[in-house]
Amino acid sequence: MTKRALRKLVQTKRRCIPRPLLRHGHRHRRHPFVFGAAAISLLATALPSCALGGGGGNLIPLAFAASASSSSSSVGSFGSSRRRSSSSASSLPFGISSKRSICNSRSAPVMMTIRGGGDAEQQRLQQQQQQQQQQQRQQQQQQAKPKQRQYPHAPIATVSPFSRPVKKVVVVGGTHGNEYTGVWCIKSIERQRELFDGTSSSSSSSPSSQGDPAQPVNVFASFPSLDVDTLLANPVAHMQNKRFVEADLNREFSIDRLKRVAAVLDGNGNDDAASASSCDVATEFCSTDEERNLMLGASLPHEALRAREIEALLGPKILAESNTLSSSSSHDVDGNSVVPEDEGEEDTNPAPLADIVIDLHTTTCNMGISLIIPEGDALMSAAAAYVMHSCRAKYGYPHVQILMHALPKRKHRMNLSSCGRHGFTVEVGPVPQGVLRHDVVEKTEAALHSLLEFLHLRNLELENEKDAQTKEKDEGASRHSNVVEGDATDSPPTTTTVLDRLRRLHPGGTVPCYRSAPAVRPGELSGKISWPTDPTNPNFPAVVVHKSVQDRDFEPLRVGDPLFLSLDGKVIPYYGSHGEEVHLIFVNEGGYYYASSGTGIGVAVKSQFDWETGWFVIEEDGGESEEVVVDEEDSYE
Repeated sequence: MTKRALRKLVQTKRRCIPRPLLRHGHRHRRHPFVFGAAAISLLATALPSCALGGGGGNLIPLAFAASASSSSSSVGSFGSSRRRSSSSASSLPFGISSKRSICNSRSAPVMMTIRGGGDAEQQRLQQQQQQQQQQQRQQQQQQAKPKQRQYPHAPIATVSPFSRPVKKVVVVGGTHGNEYTGVWCIKSIERQRELFDGTSSSSSSSPSSQGDPAQPVNVFASFPSLDVDTLLANPVAHMQNKRFVEADLNREFSIDRLKRVAAVLDGNGNDDAASASSCDVATEFCSTDEERNLMLGASLPHEALRAREIEALLGPKILAESNTLSSSSSHDVDGNSVVPEDEGEEDTNPAPLADIVIDLHTTTCNMGISLIIPEGDALMSAAAAYVMHSCRAKYGYPHVQILMHALPKRKHRMNLSSCGRHGFTVEVGPVPQGVLRHDVVEKTEAALHSLLEFLHLRNLELENEKDAQTKEKDEGASRHSNVVEGDATDSPPTTTTVLDRLRRLHPGGTVPCYRSAPAVRPGELSGKISWPTDPTNPNFPAVVVHKSVQDRDFEPLRVGDPLFLSLDGKVIPYYGSHGEEVHLIFVNEGGYYYASSGTGIGVAVKSQFDWETGWFVIEEDGGESEEVVVDEEDSYE
């Protein structure tokens, strides 16, 4: 039998008994060894390896015990054949593995093995696939688990910050005298008070509810749980149509500056209460001539004395510097719930008279509706999330953002709204200074009414909860024994609260926001990219904001992007003074041309906060939180 005939026989899978082979016109008898090998090979391919005992890739030894005579005669029938190399043994068909080719098997008995090759390899691949799928499922389960959050400098909460009702609300306008929108809004509130009290001779329609955004809202009729007052912050500057008289009023409310004014006045025997009682601080500048002369002698600006008056009206803030708490309260002066440092020590400092101060501002920049809150105030964080959604969904204003200042401690905040227990600032733009625009007034009132709505709804819910607890307490334990199964009157209330709405809007508990850069220069409420000023006029910039940056508030700026243009036409790029990528805010703000307000362009980064705690969120997933790295020596000279 020739090699060619043998190869043809072995490759034939469908035949267990090969047909007679013809050579030189006569028949050759069938070789017993070749028949056995072909049959076993066909059996190995037709049956699974486990049927032959070869599950998992094991080798199956098969011994063919042939007689010496039959073996020798069989070999002689094949004729002479060349030996195959060992490398070709693995290429034998049907899973046959042997060191020698079946054509060169000259000895008996012959040991052959059938490898459960195809099935074993397939099982190995299946095991690998199963392991990979299991690893993928574990990764998906790990990702599905809620990530642990870290709240830098967060106090330990003992009482929910939403358990205390808000009553005294002060709406402030004219903190900057040439921002007319806020002044218009507080004047409108006072007209609504006259209509609500029936003391106005105006023929205007009766007060309406807050249900229809197209109808005017009377805050006294729509939010009766709130005691709303107004304050004209800087009446002298407003009369002069100026941002301020001598200094930015919204930078005079830090503890250090208030103490400086108090030291001047108290050291000369002046009584602040007596001077304030002679006029209405809410609308007038009430300091006496003697106090003004003392201020001038101490080189303190007009706004410093006005800040002292406002702090006495809305605060106090100076006396509230201590971190100790009274036994009847679990909230600090910032409005956050904390654990008292000394449980038994009472706090002699009175709480601020205003529960919340709402400061209304406008800007010359394309900031849309910007809601500015401090870090760490849970109630204001929840309120900002509610107002943002309300302005977008109810009033149809898409450009609404939350800007959070990283100033957790109330005593470190230098803005006017920090005088109250809670502070909330509304900034709307663009609008020129000293100009009233109807659309800007509407946007400001939409944010204001949404905020008042949130506070009012929460007050009603707290009142209902208190009534329910009182009723349950009065009924006593006998109520439970008399409950009829299926009685709807005894089932727990199913009313959806305003906090439940926020949980549905933000399932993960986090709200997107922008985090302002920390202030590093005098007069800054937050960090800025400062521009150089003209040597002859500190309020005139020596560069102009590049056109590619103008009106692009809250949009990213990367290293190398154009930022300023010099007098000689040279483009000055951003070189990364506050990070590789930042988001610009208050781009070319008219109020930031003054040194006392802090010159330059505001800087922020995208971030997120937990609305139930008020703290920035850092995910514990191995990633790094985006921080603003400020180079205090940056200069674009």
